[in-house]
Amino acid sequence: MYKCVKRFTKMQKIRLFLVLLLLMSTWVLHAEEKGLVMRSPKGIVKAEIMLCGNTLRYSVKGNGKIIIHPSLMGLKVNGVEYGSEVSELKIAKEWDMVDTLHHVITSYHAYLWSVKEKGKEYAIEFRLSDEGCAFRYLFEGEAPYEVERELTTFVLPSMPVWFFERDNDWKLKTYAGLWKRTLTDSLHLISKQGPIQGKPLVFELAGGGFALLTEAALYDYSGLRFKASAGRILQADFTEENGFQVEAKELNTPWRVLVFAENLNRLVNNTMIKDLNPLPERKLFADIAYIKPGRSVWSWITREDKYLDIKEEMHFIEAAATLKFEYTLIDEGWETKWPDKWPELERLCRYAAKRKVGVWVWKHSKELRDPLQRNNFLDSIKNAGVVGVKTDFMDSEAKELIDFETGFLRAAAERKLMVNFHGCQAPTGESKTFPNEMTREGIRGMELNVMGEPIPAGHNAALPFTRLVLGPSDYTPGLFFNRGNTTYTHQLALLYLFDSPLQCLAENPVKLLADNRFKPIIPLLQELPVLWDETLVLEGSVIGELAAFARRKGNDWYVVAINGTDKDKELRLTPTFLKYVEKHKATLITDAVGKEGFTAATFIIKQGDTKKIILRPNSGMVMHIK
Repeated sequence: MYKCVKRFTKMQKIRLFLVLLLLMSTWVLHAEEKGLVMRSPKGIVKAEIMLCGNTLRYSVKGNGKIIIHPSLMGLKVNGVEYGSEVSELKIAKEWDMVDTLHHVITSYHAYLWSVKEKGKEYAIEFRLSDEGCAFRYLFEGEAPYEVERELTTFVLPSMPVWFFERDNDWKLKTYAGLWKRTLTDSLHLISKQGPIQGKPLVFELAGGGFALLTEAALYDYSGLRFKASAGRILQADFTEENGFQVEAKELNTPWRVLVFAENLNRLVNNTMIKDLNPLPERKLFADIAYIKPGRSVWSWITREDKYLDIKEEMHFIEAAATLKFEYTLIDEGWETKWPDKWPELERLCRYAAKRKVGVWVWKHSKELRDPLQRNNFLDSIKNAGVVGVKTDFMDSEAKELIDFETGFLRAAAERKLMVNFHGCQAPTGESKTFPNEMTREGIRGMELNVMGEPIPAGHNAALPFTRLVLGPSDYTPGLFFNRGNTTYTHQLALLYLFDSPLQCLAENPVKLLADNRFKPIIPLLQELPVLWDETLVLEGSVIGELAAFARRKGNDWYVVAINGTDKDKELRLTPTFLKYVEKHKATLITDAVGKEGFTAATFIIKQGDTKKIILRPNSGMVMHIK
């Protein structure tokens, strides 16, 4: 024994010690955590992939809190069910990556797992940031792929969850339900329509913090829904009962995304959903000068006897110019109201262009499903001078409708046209890949106020922390004369709280400009930003009760808040976000006392000041700090 040891050199002893140390550390890791552990760059989020027998499972934690208990993974593709008879699971690649979005740098740690099963090899890719965890399945070599079902489940702890109600089938198809709160234990029972839930689901974690469950990069696949069952289990679900076909050479599923946030500010500022989408095609978007965010007037929601009369639409264009808005939207009916529609449309576009206003037009999607018909229509409106198109009534996220949307975005980009989708699912970050998508509905928005189901204030106070975390929405805020149980300033604040690069004002702009009650807010509307440089969620915000933001555009700050309850809410504002300690001029817009309209107060505010603002029931406020 002694002689044998003597033969080891000093360097060999060091190497042997390091090998033994590595083996010991590996054994301790697996003994303590019982799986293959993945970590975000700072270790805030951890995911574990494991084999239970031969069955694939995963789990997720945020700051040590269990968010997803061990849950199933897998797909049934081309008649073969993958995920339950795995013979080998190993790491194929591990790397770091950095995505940039809106000047915020988000780092990811990525893992590619190789899985062998039933004579087939496929992959599962995970990406973890300190904002959450995402994974997707990767198959190749068997095109076309018949995706019969997805075996992925999400086993949740017992905790409060925000979801959109769906007391009819249409609400699930178009994401048009009111946002409500229940327990994860009740998700399979909460709706008389059955156990299927839409995305996102937003969870309130025990001890503080939030999580959000959704998907990202939905292309060439069917949209993800969740089928809830007893035991707080969510099963991946699709519109198609018998599955769908993917004809690509490779089957890359969308990302299944769990966002983690320590507070509402981190939730609202999360960039993960967009980060997971591909960059735009260079050739298709070599010229993006035509993509211009802006504000629009709109005659449909307040339509009267002269709706779509050419002269009336010209008045709307003149009002848009006075408000310094960039666009007008010609909605449903223009093709039937105007006997000579193409000359009339061209005339209207010329009239608008002289006033530096661009024209958008509406079109039913059923008349655009055929590619030839779609292209002919897009060529015609482009030739008339139109800058963007709003298409409607897809009313499904089945794969054929997802393919329609992708094809439509591509065809519009080829003609340098912007797009607004209505009657559709919520976004999954598509506007990163197709920057000509300016906004989409996928929300219970203001049009319900003219359909006999006015939007309650509590729904609005939930939206910034639920649906709007996914991306822009064409809610069409600012319906002052048909505002339901909300107030004038509540409606004004929505224009600042709800993101949309195409922000469409619901109110009739002609009447708004002619009414003295609106004089205090005209300067604000003329400068209304649609893109923001910075957003902070203010202390005191509570989902469904109080949504309070400080938002910066250039050197100006806007403090906006809405009360979603029928009781007074106090907002204590200490503007530590102000860059300089010097005095700043602030203008505060609130509801007029004892009458309809607005009250404007101007005062000086400093970085260290604390101002107490009482928000009346269902009301709002807007403060502009120069």
